[in-house]
Amino acid sequence: MRTEKTRLLRSGEVAKRLGLHPLTVRRWVKEGKIAAVPMGREARIPITEVERLLGEQRAGTIILYARVRGHGQKEDLQRQVHQLEQWALVARTGQQTMTLTDIGSGLNTERKNLQRVLALVQDYQVAEVVVTCSDRLTRFGLSYLQSLFSGYGVTLTVLHPGEEQTPEQELTEDLLALIASFAGRLYGVRSRKQRALVACAKQVLAAQED
Repeated sequence: MRTEKTRLLRSGEVAKRLGLHPLTVRRWVKEGKIAAVPMGREARIPITEVERLLGEQRAGTIILYARVRGHGQKEDLQRQVHQLEQWALVARTGQQTMTLTDIGSGLNTERKNLQRVLALVQDYQVAEVVVTCSDRLTRFGLSYLQSLFSGYGVTLTVLHPGEEQTPEQELTEDLLALIASFAGRLYGVRSRKQRALVACAKQVLAAQED
């Protein structure tokens, strides 16, 4: 009779315990990141490997990520950082954290520290990514990021999932961000024509809301 320490698990059960996709577990077995015992056409994984990987996940860095759209919102950025760091002190006491912030549109996937988060995740250095609201991380494609995180054993935690902007608010800000970006390319960032075009767009959008 096997003890719990020597028990062998199927890849599907390992994936469930680790919060990964079964294909990720099979890939890790092929790459040698998970030790496995060949059994016919299928490899079985010792439970000790699951415990080892869970230990590594718990030891990973917790990324506290905050973002605002513009430089005029630095107070909101500080508020987000304060909430995240206070939460970590209570909910993740004693664990290693890293606070990263960006100023830029949620449509911009090239934000410096967002790219740093993704690089750290892919380097297996992250256990958890924490944001106040999901739209701080990205406006669109959140499901793709969640799938990426899951593939690397990373948990995404949203402190206030009900406080995201309404679809109308998101659309308005995204349209203004796009107009400002294109106008900046045409006339130069912060040029008189660029500011005039953005101001006109704001007036039109505000009139539509009334």
